[in-house]
Amino acid sequence: MKQVTGVILAGGLARRMNNQDKGLVHYNGKPMVHYAIETMTQIADTVLLNANRNKDKYAEFGHRVIADQKDTFEGPLAGILAAMQATKEQTLLVMPCDSPLLRPEHLNKLLNALDDTHSDIAVAFDGERLHPVFLALKPHLQDSLKDYLESGGRKIDRWLEQHNLVKVDFSEDKHIFLNINTLDELFALERQHRYQPEMSHEGLSFSTPVVAMDENAHQRDIHLVGERALTIYVDKQEIVTLMTMGTHPEMLTLGYLKNQGFLEDLEEIDVVQVDWETEAVAVVTKEGGSDFSRQMAQRTVTTGCGQGTVFGRLMEKLKNTRVPERKIKQSTLYKILAALQEHNKIYKKAGAVHGCALCQDDHIEFFVEDVGRHNAVDAIAGYMWLNKTKGADKVFYTTGRLTSDMVIKVAQMGVPVLLSRSGATQMGLEMAKQAGVTLISRAKGKHFLLLNGVENMEFDAIEPERG
Repeated sequence: MKQVTGVILAGGLARRMNNQDKGLVHYNGKPMVHYAIETMTQIADTVLLNANRNKDKYAEFGHRVIADQKDTFEGPLAGILAAMQATKEQTLLVMPCDSPLLRPEHLNKLLNALDDTHSDIAVAFDGERLHPVFLALKPHLQDSLKDYLESGGRKIDRWLEQHNLVKVDFSEDKHIFLNINTLDELFALERQHRYQPEMSHEGLSFSTPVVAMDENAHQRDIHLVGERALTIYVDKQEIVTLMTMGTHPEMLTLGYLKNQGFLEDLEEIDVVQVDWETEAVAVVTKEGGSDFSRQMAQRTVTTGCGQGTVFGRLMEKLKNTRVPERKIKQSTLYKILAALQEHNKIYKKAGAVHGCALCQDDHIEFFVEDVGRHNAVDAIAGYMWLNKTKGADKVFYTTGRLTSDMVIKVAQMGVPVLLSRSGATQMGLEMAKQAGVTLISRAKGKHFLLLNGVENMEFDAIEPERG
């Protein structure tokens, strides 16, 4: 598997921002470089911060800081060269520090284009122009870049054009390239994207060490999964009590309320506050005084663990839900399953949990384990809602059964491919057919059963039959 080094460019003078160090300027309460690091660390094996000022402050983010070879601020190419010289023969992934709307799937798209086209460089293109500081490039270009800079070249576009270049189409996501060059642009972007509810951060440790006696009367130190009751209140109205490990209680709350149809717009929510002393989470809406009597009146008992009921007419909602078509390669499916082996940490240590993952190509974007599979699904739904993550190009994985309610939730999230290491129910399959979800069960290693969506699977890794 190829190794990827990510470099975040924060080495400019930012003259149009009164020479402030842009990476350290706050956007929505956090330094802009924070968002770049959060995105890059989900893709790259190693992250470098290219900075020519305030190196001690950048070092506090926990990643290696590298400066340009010269202190004359010679532009992004100097930062890219410094990164290439600081790392081994690895693919380099580049982004600036001042584009907080960029997500991991966008970086992954650049890497995939570099591999699929056998190009030297993959650079972002919005349908009209290049965005040359969003790119992936191969390490053998180091000498070419060094020669270009030593000859006095500074224009990044001209250097790119000298090589085997692929333009990666981001015409449907032009907004992600909005970088911040002035304080006015910063304030405007904050007004446009600032809203997130005020939230606590009360995630619990996933397990507790205990002592047990084995069948040979030997004392053993083991771990047991934590299990806590968490009652959700919205505007002081009790909604439900969930049994959860409590590792992502705020995400779980948001996803539950979204999936069950209690709230549809994130901006309705003012506060999400978890208090483990009272085993409750208080959700306060901006309007206050919410009335959920209609949703509370209709409950369907489900087969799920961790959640006993589903509110509202979710079956009726599915009639108007159709996920987008999404092709998937058999080889990609195998890569996802291999990557997931590294994520089932709690199950391996303590057992008694279900895991769910949101996947982008063969990359695991967000993974959650909980005592109930529905809790894990809802936590991912909350993550997607909070981060405005689209599901159209995603794959959803669960360790649990593919029941009707699981399929409905994933379809509501707009995710077109659902796979599980477990089996499926007949109604789960019917719901998948109705919503257009590609349904894959018994997925483990290099085995799976494709129940729905055969037209969406490219069988590119069929092993020859043995005679």
